[in-house]
Amino acid sequence: MIAARVKIAILNTGLLCLFLDCSGQLCSTDSNYFTIFYNAPNDNLINAGIKTAQNELVILGQSSDKSSFVTKFTSQGNVIWSKKYEPDYPFVSYVQYPWYNNSRLYGISNSSDSTSFVYGSSSEHGRSINGVEEPGNHSVGWLLNLDKFGNVIYGKYFGNWGTDYSVDGLVHLQQGGLLIYLRALSFPYISRIICFNKAGVILWTTPLQTVSPPSAPIPSKPPVMRQLNNGRIIICDQYRWDIPDTLFYPFQPPILLLAPLSFMTFTVLDPKSGFIMSQTSYESPSYTNTNVVGEFVPDIKSINELPNGRLSVLADVYYPTDSLIFYKHNTFVKMAVNYLIDDDGYLYDLITYRPERGACTLESVWPESNGEQILLGKDGNNQLVLFAIDATGEVEWTKAYKNPIPTNNSQGFVIEKQNGKGYFIFQSDPDESNFHLLITNAIGNDSCSQIPAPKMVSEHTIWPWPFNKVKFQSPQPDMDFRYSPYNIIEKTHSVVQNITCHYQFECCKDVIDTVHFNNITICENETYRLPDSTVIKKTGRYYVPLKSETGCDSVVIYNVKVLKSPSHLEISPDTCLNNIASVRLTATGGYDNYLWNNLTNTTDSFFFVTVPGTYTVGVNNMCGSKTDTVHVYDQCDFPIYFPTAFTPNGDYLNDVLRVPLANKNKLVRLRIYNRWGEMVFSTTIPGKGWDGKLNGIPQAAGIFIYYLEMEGLSGHKLEQKGTVLLSR
Repeated sequence: MIAARVKIAILNTGLLCLFLDCSGQLCSTDSNYFTIFYNAPNDNLINAGIKTAQNELVILGQSSDKSSFVTKFTSQGNVIWSKKYEPDYPFVSYVQYPWYNNSRLYGISNSSDSTSFVYGSSSEHGRSINGVEEPGNHSVGWLLNLDKFGNVIYGKYFGNWGTDYSVDGLVHLQQGGLLIYLRALSFPYISRIICFNKAGVILWTTPLQTVSPPSAPIPSKPPVMRQLNNGRIIICDQYRWDIPDTLFYPFQPPILLLAPLSFMTFTVLDPKSGFIMSQTSYESPSYTNTNVVGEFVPDIKSINELPNGRLSVLADVYYPTDSLIFYKHNTFVKMAVNYLIDDDGYLYDLITYRPERGACTLESVWPESNGEQILLGKDGNNQLVLFAIDATGEVEWTKAYKNPIPTNNSQGFVIEKQNGKGYFIFQSDPDESNFHLLITNAIGNDSCSQIPAPKMVSEHTIWPWPFNKVKFQSPQPDMDFRYSPYNIIEKTHSVVQNITCHYQFECCKDVIDTVHFNNITICENETYRLPDSTVIKKTGRYYVPLKSETGCDSVVIYNVKVLKSPSHLEISPDTCLNNIASVRLTATGGYDNYLWNNLTNTTDSFFFVTVPGTYTVGVNNMCGSKTDTVHVYDQCDFPIYFPTAFTPNGDYLNDVLRVPLANKNKLVRLRIYNRWGEMVFSTTIPGKGWDGKLNGIPQAAGIFIYYLEMEGLSGHKLEQKGTVLLSR
């Protein structure tokens, strides 16, 4: 449906006429564009949103003061109301209890009767005696039903003293009831799926528990739930191990996947009884000792049913780009990943999405009824990318926008307008008070912030990591929690609107735009296609005449710049002064700027040094970044260092005999001989060493002879002989 609208618009108007003043020639019935900033107290993260039948927006936000708010907007972004909600059990004295704080709301969902549900958790406190709470502080879940004015219809409490719960998910069932995910936050981690009928009566509860340790749930990753057309309920959740996983394959030593590890699990329930029909799990990569900074867990964004009855699970994932075997991957790139599974949770295909030669952080997914899905992401420069995929997972169209909050921590989501008349795109950062709303027209255009869209690349691939490593238990379906009324108070919450751009197209005049150029930057080996299908490969200025549907002409200017890939950057080899006043370091030419030694930013590809030391040169552009290093020594020839013993016993400590990196001379050849003069090892490759074996057979402990040939920076040949002890 959306793809058809976009294709029609492209045929009628010309593709890139959508970016400039020429797009003012379009006489559209839904042509309003908005970009709006909002300011609210504290720092704010907008983490969820819904639309109403009247095309209004209702969003859920979290503030840095550990409170949450709900705000409703008109279809043009005007604030209708904004409120905060807190349990009506304030702190009075240390001997009065219970009282609550740290009340957070995590999700929001529409109801069929124009009301909405929000859900989350609070900290429940007991009385304090001698500085000790009794009963102890713990977490409880809560659920609110709000009318269209934001008034509380009712509140519900889920918890009990001695438990630790949070309401982390909600699904409206086909028969009219509700399904609640009550997450356990502490050992023994027995979470519960609770089914309610229309009257709010609990029909069944199903406990979810893994064998723990090692498996424990990840509270920061909320579950994703959906009821399928066949009535089944599927739940996707995340678990972690804090111990390594050991893999065993025939004729190979054990393979160690380092902790921490995460696992994506799928649980399928019968809707009438809550009976568990199937449970599957997929191990995620170990990101330890890779280019991924910090701990990362794949972020599941949505589960959507496709016309063929199978499921699309979309997630934000670091996926490997190197060519190593799966347990040795060390180079990963952020991508949107589409897990295509059946209704039992078994994977049959995997598709990755990212800009060509770039990264993609998936922020949100909006489903269509025909299996099409709208994905909102950020590229490697933190700019917004909106793209559609069809029911087979192939990319249909792409739009891109300047990110009003272009930070690494910014997050957002997309909501389609009623009747497919455009998109609402929210963006926020938990460390900033401002949040932002971008409103497009029916075909996803917004002249306020739109930029040329990258080419989104999709690739069918595999998920080679282990399957079904998480083991589940079957605890008794008891209820260790109270489900009771919860008194909630509502408070006015200030949200101030600031419209920074509002544009409405008018019918056209012939125009040559000599002011608003399209500045296009691409990487080498890439091409840029103009609206008239001209393929551009070289830097230069180009123009295209476009004709609008009203017959008006516009000439659009394109400045195209082709950037050299930083991957080509190299610096001259290690060198030495050797009583010379200075030496010249030279890097690969062809880049706009060079950063020498993290201090000097220049257009020169060369740099003079007068003192010994380690020097770096770096280049950075939209095609990537790279830094190379060179060592400049005072002298040109150096002493040779070589170990006197090694212990190849498999403990990963001193298992390999090699030339130490501390040697500044260049390796020519290393040879190892046994006591009978037989050569057992030889190499010319720096860093390669001997594992104590000959033809795969471990050699006996004892003395071995080495012969090491090296070359100084001056070119002089250096040799050293000696003995080394092999000890087991």
